[in-house]
Amino acid sequence: VVSGRTFARKYGYLDRIESILRSSGVSPVFFPEVEPNPSFETIEKGVSVARREKVDLFIAFGGGSAMDAAKAIDVVYTFGGTVRDWVYPNKIVKEKPHPIIALPTTHGTGSEVTKYSVLTDTKEHKKVVVVGEGILPDVAILDPAVLRHLPKIQAAATGLDALSHAIESYFSKKSTPLSDLFALESTRLVFKYLPCSVEGDMECREKVFYASMLAGYAINVAGTNVGHGLGYELTVRKGLPHGFANLMILPEACRYYEKAMPEKAARLLEYIGLEGIPGGLKEAIVLLKRKVGAPMSLREIGVSRSELEEIIRRAVTYERNLANAPVKLTLEEVKEIFEQIF
Repeated sequence: VVSGRTFARKYGYLDRIESILRSSGVSPVFFPEVEPNPSFETIEKGVSVARREKVDLFIAFGGGSAMDAAKAIDVVYTFGGTVRDWVYPNKIVKEKPHPIIALPTTHGTGSEVTKYSVLTDTKEHKKVVVVGEGILPDVAILDPAVLRHLPKIQAAATGLDALSHAIESYFSKKSTPLSDLFALESTRLVFKYLPCSVEGDMECREKVFYASMLAGYAINVAGTNVGHGLGYELTVRKGLPHGFANLMILPEACRYYEKAMPEKAARLLEYIGLEGIPGGLKEAIVLLKRKVGAPMSLREIGVSRSELEEIIRRAVTYERNLANAPVKLTLEEVKEIFEQIF
């Protein structure tokens, strides 16, 4: 059972999971040591535990970090090597490792239904990914009751992460009519229900939980692009929660999306009931960010002007994401995005 370091134990969920498993004749082993943005070191530690205990099933209970860690631990435990051997583009996980049951406790990553495990390479100070159909969880259980413990700030950050998945997959070169259905509905639900979810309304949290899962399906097909590619460095360098980092970039990215795909942009605004809004999709997202208390500028999160050049230099290296964008951004355009959000 792979989980974070505090939430699952603090609220009694590890005891509850253990009771359920033991009553069914299953002997559980717990690895409650996953930090936000899990590192290679944590994955290797989890692999050691799995090998020692000879586990044959993984249960991931937590936010995206716990689910991503469980996937990576499973791959290395099952197929051997080190986690670095499995980082894209080294290998794509095509075969199924040991089964995974995923139980998300935040409404953001959609990792319970995706083929991605996002990790942090602390030596290179870079976000990396283990990817492949093989690491799709076998079962996903979304119980909205666990969301009653979600702090406001985490509700905002994870809900905006779901929104970035939905919008980036919708404006992706790899989008399809099917992924667009998931992305459109996810976007509508987040815009409508995230503000009241942040305030603690459980019905609203359930709606955003569903939206997060839909967006996970969408990125499985279409991937992410500018928001994630340029946002990762803000998480690695400043510790900015992933959803806030993506949404720092996304409003400016939408200016390029709308130029490249004007008909799709119009359809999205109409679907979410914001057609005709002055400023288009960019302004709609800015207004939502303000409603939920997200940071609005780089200066606000402690970025100094002297850091900008290095942040930009490293941000443009996330080619796996940026290549999915409907337009190839020039270095000058990337600099303009960062200048606008500074």
